[in-house]
Amino acid sequence: MTGESLSPPARIAIVGAAVVIVLAGVRAATPILGPFLVAVFFAMITAPAMAWMTRRGVPPVIAAGTVVAGLIGVLVGAALFLGAALTQFLLSLPRYRAALEAQAAALASYGIDPGSIRIWDYIDQGTVVREVAGLARQVGSIAFDAFLVFIAIGFLLLEAPRLASGLKRHLGAESPLYRHFSQSGRLLIDYVVVRTKVNLVTGVGTGLFLYILGVEFAALWGFVAFVLSYVPYIGLVAAAIPPTLLALVGIGPAGAVTVIIAIALIDAAAENLIFPQIASQGLNLSPFVVLFSVVFWGLILGAVGVFLAIPLTIAVKLFLESWDETRWIGELMDAGDRRE
Repeated sequence: MTGESLSPPARIAIVGAAVVIVLAGVRAATPILGPFLVAVFFAMITAPAMAWMTRRGVPPVIAAGTVVAGLIGVLVGAALFLGAALTQFLLSLPRYRAALEAQAAALASYGIDPGSIRIWDYIDQGTVVREVAGLARQVGSIAFDAFLVFIAIGFLLLEAPRLASGLKRHLGAESPLYRHFSQSGRLLIDYVVVRTKVNLVTGVGTGLFLYILGVEFAALWGFVAFVLSYVPYIGLVAAAIPPTLLALVGIGPAGAVTVIIAIALIDAAAENLIFPQIASQGLNLSPFVVLFSVVFWGLILGAVGVFLAIPLTIAVKLFLESWDETRWIGELMDAGDRRE
């Protein structure tokens, strides 16, 4: 039976079954595929720096090593900052718990049972220390995975020109698939640049507001907001929890509500006013697609899928637009009318 003789429902059922099988295989291979996708992502966004150095006569091996060293430097700097800030935060947890317990006890005058309020369980020093210790026990595994990722980035940067020329030769320069593959690198770079600018507005705005309001460790929470904002919608909600609790302890319920409202307004301004102005049409995915992609790729690839949800969705969108039969699906993923 040929493909042409199959009825449309039968073809849809076969394609759907194939997609499910592929996704199941991807999920099973997450321990291997996850670090590889991280390496591919960083190799693609750092390829222009590699090309810039090689055009100026820097040997490819040295250029790739310089790029990888720069990435390691950024990672180490961020880890040192977080380590120092979190250490000070852990030392302050007993004081926060005592203040929160005092506030809960004061609620007894309003007929509320203080024993039913266990908010401080989430900022208990022992609990946080145990979580940090558990993470520390995994440092060896995390360091090994990071080592493999950085090695893979270096090799991918060295192999990128050969891979690109091979694809061009086999697919053809005018092939829609090759054109969209070439475009994916530019769009990924655009995404990182645009996302970083928007996150800077969110992170700096959050940090400044918390500092003015008098919430402790404002720089730490601003940095956390900057990093977690790479995860649309969900990330900033998680980043807002610690400063909201600290505002509740240090200022009271009004302070906590003020923090929630301020962070929501800062994020709304960044996402709805700034992002559309600087994002190209290829990056301007519909809000539903963005939220669905975070949940979908998170279920398939775990934490790696959450952080790479938008780049992976952009790649799928470009892939769908490479064929006439599926181009309409890619166009439906846009946030608005396609620019001509």
